[in-house]
Amino acid sequence: MNSIEQYFQALSSLAMHRNHRFGITVKGDADWQQSIVQLATAAYPDQIFQLGGEAQTGVERYLTYNKGQQFLGQECRLLLIDLRDGFDANSLTSALGTVRGGGLVLFLLNQRVCDDLSYAWLARACSQFTSIEQHKPLPVIPIEEILLSPETSITDALNQTEQQIFDTHRLGLKNLVQQDEAIERIIKVVSGHRRRPLVLTADRGRGKTSALGIAAARLIQRRFTQNKAMRILVTSPVIKNLAPLFEHAQRLLPESLRTKFALTWHNSVIEFIAPDELLRCKPSCDLLLVDEAAAIPLPLLFSIVEHYHRVVFSTTIHGYEGCGRGFTLKFQTWLRQHRPGAHFYHMDMPIRWAAQDPLEQWQYQTFLLDAELSEVDDVSDANSRLRLYDQQALFSSPRLLRECFALLVNAHYQTTPNDLMLLLSDSSMKLWARFEGEVCIGCIIGVEEGGLSAELVAQIRQGKRRPKGHLIATTLANHLGLDIAAQVPSLRIMRIAVHPAWQSRGIGSLMLTKVQNNRDYQFCSTSYGVTDSLLHFWLSNGYVAVKLGSQRDQASGCHSLAMVKGAAEWIVQAESLFNSSFAYQLKDAFKEIEPSLVASLLLQSKTNDSYQQSEEVSRIKLALIGSYIAGGTNYENVAPFIEQALLTQGTKVDSALLIRKVIQQWGWEACAQEFGLVGRKQIEQALRDELQRWVSKL
Repeated sequence: MNSIEQYFQALSSLAMHRNHRFGITVKGDADWQQSIVQLATAAYPDQIFQLGGEAQTGVERYLTYNKGQQFLGQECRLLLIDLRDGFDANSLTSALGTVRGGGLVLFLLNQRVCDDLSYAWLARACSQFTSIEQHKPLPVIPIEEILLSPETSITDALNQTEQQIFDTHRLGLKNLVQQDEAIERIIKVVSGHRRRPLVLTADRGRGKTSALGIAAARLIQRRFTQNKAMRILVTSPVIKNLAPLFEHAQRLLPESLRTKFALTWHNSVIEFIAPDELLRCKPSCDLLLVDEAAAIPLPLLFSIVEHYHRVVFSTTIHGYEGCGRGFTLKFQTWLRQHRPGAHFYHMDMPIRWAAQDPLEQWQYQTFLLDAELSEVDDVSDANSRLRLYDQQALFSSPRLLRECFALLVNAHYQTTPNDLMLLLSDSSMKLWARFEGEVCIGCIIGVEEGGLSAELVAQIRQGKRRPKGHLIATTLANHLGLDIAAQVPSLRIMRIAVHPAWQSRGIGSLMLTKVQNNRDYQFCSTSYGVTDSLLHFWLSNGYVAVKLGSQRDQASGCHSLAMVKGAAEWIVQAESLFNSSFAYQLKDAFKEIEPSLVASLLLQSKTNDSYQQSEEVSRIKLALIGSYIAGGTNYENVAPFIEQALLTQGTKVDSALLIRKVIQQWGWEACAQEFGLVGRKQIEQALRDELQRWVSKL
């Protein structure tokens, strides 16, 4: 091979012959790398994308290194990935999905050694690719499968080989068989008996979401021929993941009207609804499609099954949207018991490239997207100890990290490639794990928080700063006025998981106890989407609730609950503040919360009633009101304390707005109409002004 141009020709032709995607690393100084990129882009006629670095000439679509998700729904032949100035793992994995079968990916790497272990992990993985290096001969390509003369250009090779691919793959429809079967099964959910849901599972790139869109369009077309309208609801934790669904439906429904959240054709509609709104409003429909169901808590899925009788659940088994087979097994077991007529279908055949694709295999291995639980033949008493693994140990032992990630994925955590990279690069993140032999039976991921200066904490309390990574510390300072909680070192429990074979043996609680006994931290905390089972676990381990989010998370449909555990006096104060706040908000922000959760949280409030009226707690409440007046904390957080002050301070309340909004708990719209104000922002400013006048009279 006497030129790099011919080398690209041969590699491209081989990729298209196999309908595979290949990765190539380009190593050398910046000027030499630039010359290689120019040769590659000049050789390809079109469909060249770039992620990261400075935009190259000839590139059709360019995105910065952290915006790869915006490539979703598009295709390219050549993808340039510039890793020299940083990378984002979630963005990178999204961008790789745009490369069609027969395409190439060029990775531009730094020459210098990097101390960042996440970059070193990625660079080590890239060494598996074909590598073009400055001052070194070109590597050998197994070209016995192709015939490419020196005179053949890449354009000719693309045309010749694509015809071959069309003949062998498209004409035979081999890679569409499973998608067609999935479409028919989705349609059967509507045409068949009620209460027979379908669970559709697939790896990434199998056409699962596209199948939902095609099936939805065909159902609407059938109803149209019967002079009937149809309403199809679609819910998903992230609306952007539904782009293929709406694109395929729009393609099959000519002259349909597309908006951000809906597709309308004649009198029929395919409409997106967030999971939290679906559960709150329970709108009627002819068919409900639940995409990426793995990211929705199981109790919420159970509620969907109980309410909707024609529903399709689809989810990714592997991938940054997925959750491994743990969800599938748990959900299928429950579904078979409660809906014996349920159907299950798995798609494993790629749509846009051939099986055993090298780039897909590399992606799964590098970002642990295919991490699976180790099989366990014999479960004996666990005798091992919990151990803290530093970042160098994780980097040096990919098997160890894979074991832990498999456990986290199985435990239904939305673990992403970025989580993996943070474990390797962020010194504030810690991983504890417990092994029996080579099997990880339990692990905890924690994030070190706090240790912030008094000056920074003051800015946090005023709402001017929110340092990244200090979730609970900033919450306690900003929403509860507890500066000390942000100044002392603490540990937030971010993830905890136990192998299914060792569950119900108290291992999770034992691991928590070990971590909590660490003298480096003055208290421990956690924040999660609250459900009955999770709340019971944390309460049984001595944690107390200190902050409940006023809005349900759109993806999970759950309120976020912050809890803490420690011996400091301020924790009792935080608990007391939560209790008085929670009782007030049950009539407003929390009036839709599940009764079982209300009962459990009210039980906590009865344990320290006497503390709620203490002088110190009263001082904190007044300080929070002052913070709100100054533009710091939010209304929902401070409203209970405003009400208590208005009712107990002995000063006449002559503000109609304060009475209507705070004491009578009118809604924002009602207050806007009553007082001639426009929107919540204007109402809140008026509230702050009225409060300032009232406080000045005290």
